[in-house]
Amino acid sequence: MTSVKGLYCLGEANFSDHGANRLGASALMQGLADGYFVLPYTIGNYLADEIAVKPIPTTDKAFVEAEAAVNARITQLMNIKGTQSVESFHKRLGKIMWEKCGMARNEQGLTEAIRKSRS
Repeated sequence: MTSVKGLYCLGEANFSDHGANRLGASALMQGLADGYFVLPYTIGNYLADEIAVKPIPTTDKAFVEAEAAVNARITQLMNIKGTQSVESFHKRLGKIMWEKCGMARNEQGLTEAIRKSRS
């Protein structure tokens, strides 16, 4: 947190060698890392003290409807009885993202990534 309560300094700006001293790719990776690894644990802790809404009971109509929708979706997915594991999809999608959607990308590669991710 900066000296301004509730204002966090994340991404490139939180690093000692920020600005023109760093390459764009490095700065982007710093922002991604902070957004993925740091932000959920820092700002969430701050916001936890700011919540003024009383807990919503799980008997609330909105909760019951949302839970039923999620359970129906999970049942549908579990009944597919596919032959591939979740890990196989994750690995293939990760390879597509790494090769086609990284910092160096172009229209042809992104189009190919869309096509490959749908198959």
